[in-house]
Amino acid sequence: MHAQPPADMMEARSMAQPPPEPAPPPLTHPIAVASLDRGVETRFSLSASPGDCARVAEYMKLSEIRELGFDGAISGVRGDGWEASGVLTALVVQPCVVTLTPVLQYVEETVSRRYMPGVEEFPEGEMIVSRHDEDDGPDPLGAEIDVAALMLESLALAIDPYPRAQGAALETRIFAEPGVKPMTDEDARPFAKLADLKEKLTGEK
Repeated sequence: MHAQPPADMMEARSMAQPPPEPAPPPLTHPIAVASLDRGVETRFSLSASPGDCARVAEYMKLSEIRELGFDGAISGVRGDGWEASGVLTALVVQPCVVTLTPVLQYVEETVSRRYMPGVEEFPEGEMIVSRHDEDDGPDPLGAEIDVAALMLESLALAIDPYPRAQGAALETRIFAEPGVKPMTDEDARPFAKLADLKEKLTGEK
């Protein structure tokens, strides 16, 4: 008959267990920087299959994604950097926040992101977010530029966080502490979407 280890030892072993692995993204499309030519645009065209759309919908907690595509190009910019730009299109379905009726949203967004050498990379698990219509500076330049990751982040920012069926009314909520300028639902949209992506990629809540 084997004696059970002390409770404090079992607790220590439990605390020593590594955190859960981050959830892998449903789509990746890395383009090696070494393969890019500064004198010529490198075109890319992503068109998600039905299976891809289903995985992205589950990953982003959407009812359905019927179409998803991202067409654009990568070109060189000053300072030995690169810019990925293009047009994101999607057809997504979400439940109405009032009636739970399915709401269809067509997304068409112009996307542009710069990647520069020497830009500090944020520590793992840390994310800085801003409104998608503001210039939030370049991203760090690594060995690859993943245009699928850019597509998913841009889609997260573009999706309506409070979809409403026709005729469904929902009061606008204001978020603010005393002495702080109120933040509306619309202002909070990119933060909520990117925070959800951070949770999936890092395993943190």
